[in-house]
Amino acid sequence: MALPGALDPVEAFRRALCRYLHDRGAILFSMVEATGQKTVKVDLIALYRRHEAEETGYLRFEHVLRALAECGDPCTERLREIGVEEIEAGPRGGHVVLKVAALRKLKCEFIA
Repeated sequence: MALPGALDPVEAFRRALCRYLHDRGAILFSMVEATGQKTVKVDLIALYRRHEAEETGYLRFEHVLRALAECGDPCTERLREIGVEEIEAGPRGGHVVLKVAALRKLKCEFIA
């Protein structure tokens, strides 16, 4: 459920992803550097935990995911620009597959 004035769902997703990278990016990037991975799989629960309802206007992160699904191709293309290859959501969780190179370039200025 999006509240009036809610952010664009891609921006809301990006903010949760940026918070995740702020918290776990050093570990993530050191692991992918050691293994040479080109993509990483992140459990959606990690993004659920970093979603800020007051900031995005979506009560729960699952509402962001629903808005992305309803948006369709335009949002999918914009998600690809920030490194999202796949989002697999289900009743018991799910994951997102992300391109490491795009994550390194992701702009996350809003985080203090």
